[in-house]
Amino acid sequence: MMTCTLDLYTDYLLSSTGPTTATGLSRLLDGALSHDHITRWLSQGTYGPADIWRPAKPLIRQAEARRPTEEFAVLIVDDSVLEKAHTAANELICTHWDHRQQRYVKGLNFVSLRYQAGELALPIAVELVRKTVPVYQPKTQKTSYQSPFTKNEYLQQMLRVAQPQVAYRYLLADSWYASAENMNLVRALGHHFVFALESSRTVALSDADRAQGRFQAVQSLVFADTQPLRVYLRAVREAVLVTRQVFTNQDGSQGILYLVSSDTDLDQAQLTTIYQRRWKSASSFLCGRIPQVAPRECLHGQGAHQNPGHAGHPFLCRRAGLHQTGSA
Repeated sequence: MMTCTLDLYTDYLLSSTGPTTATGLSRLLDGALSHDHITRWLSQGTYGPADIWRPAKPLIRQAEARRPTEEFAVLIVDDSVLEKAHTAANELICTHWDHRQQRYVKGLNFVSLRYQAGELALPIAVELVRKTVPVYQPKTQKTSYQSPFTKNEYLQQMLRVAQPQVAYRYLLADSWYASAENMNLVRALGHHFVFALESSRTVALSDADRAQGRFQAVQSLVFADTQPLRVYLRAVREAVLVTRQVFTNQDGSQGILYLVSSDTDLDQAQLTTIYQRRWKSASSFLCGRIPQVAPRECLHGQGAHQNPGHAGHPFLCRRAGLHQTGSA
């Protein structure tokens, strides 16, 4: 009797160019496996962050042993929304702000922490955003739900857990995570950060200016010879570097990206190159597969996900991601 296996489902994920579902795999196999059988196989366990770290640990240790002294690892934090407009709503599948689309969408929101060194890039932690706290809205007289933790708090928790396990030099993130609290935590843990920065963020040109409350928006700074400026943020004790990168979009329009780093020894080229590692080694592919590795817990005996094919088995993302990067 045919049964669903890890190899079978992984091959299905790798070969699919569209949405992956239990029904889709059943149809591909001409009904040799029912979608109920596949769903039960995906739902047979309860998984957590340890199930992501366990297979990643030996690969990271191997990379650390082989890495040349001049190379270094980075951690990359990101959050994504897997849109599921037609799935029944619950504490996981609900309305989230998608900063990529700049609008609210219905789907699964997850915060991921990825390790990247050389050609190795893989997730080491994932947190699903669960909206479980009821909040009454007097204006609409309706009750909405929010997560008991912010995305920044999820990140801080993951960094503290990773601290004794992973050696890295920089944490990379977009402007959503560029809070003073995150910056101070990264420095307290003994690492540096390179974050994107909103153009409206204010800085002081000297410690004396900061003490006297003289701040100006990043977008008003003058960058001589395109080199980074040494500035001071309101709630970060140490000086930081801020740089501006002008780039051309696919439609021909120009964009500006501001970066901030705690490593004041970097020059423009180094700072930009380090931040570009956010997209190294097919990281977008890994992000797309992380829902497969997300921890699946049961809610009062029922599956939290309406479609376990999109969030269930902790080894599916790892295998698919490593196949893509060639780091197995």
